[in-house]
Amino acid sequence: MNQAPSASRLWLLLLFGGCATRNYTHYLIEPAPETNPALIEEEGTQLRPFGFGSTTAMTVRWNDGDVITEVQIPMLASGQRILIEHSSSTGSIESIPTTRLVPPPPTVADDTLDAAYRARGLRVNPDAAEVSLATSRSRMQEAIATGNYALALEWAELILARYPSHPETLRAKGSILLMLGEREKAIEIYEQVEEIESDPGVRRQLDALQRQE
Repeated sequence: MNQAPSASRLWLLLLFGGCATRNYTHYLIEPAPETNPALIEEEGTQLRPFGFGSTTAMTVRWNDGDVITEVQIPMLASGQRILIEHSSSTGSIESIPTTRLVPPPPTVADDTLDAAYRARGLRVNPDAAEVSLATSRSRMQEAIATGNYALALEWAELILARYPSHPETLRAKGSILLMLGEREKAIEIYEQVEEIESDPGVRRQLDALQRQE
């Protein structure tokens, strides 16, 4: 004789029947994540130039003149497709505190200045963010003109992070430090720039400061 299914058995049948209509991701992420179209459109076979265990990383920089982003992405031996999306919303992701100044991105006008610097055999720091020499120096001069020497010093440091031996900026930094009352530091910078490229005006200023000691 057939027995009617109990209420508990009916509940289990309904539960498993409902589960069969949904894949496992439904229970892990809701709503289900959307796949960016850039990841769907495969274009040929991905290159795999690195061997197993490689620690090579690709540095990606993005600068819109307001926010600068720099990340290092490890290169996988299995190949990979990387998509970086930028948005104005930070959400719940913790980020490194931003600095006060954002390096203005270089323009075509900066190509000549950069080439002239390199032609003198002066060092460029590849780890520092690219910066517009023309724009940064202009803003540094504006800050000096308005008496905002602390801001002017920040602009000088921004340039020197990328171009640590830039004579004109080093001379400006020495003068700014002197106006801020940092006499000993100013002497140190003047001596440093004199070793790179001597300037009569700086030499006279340095001699006068050293005589005062």
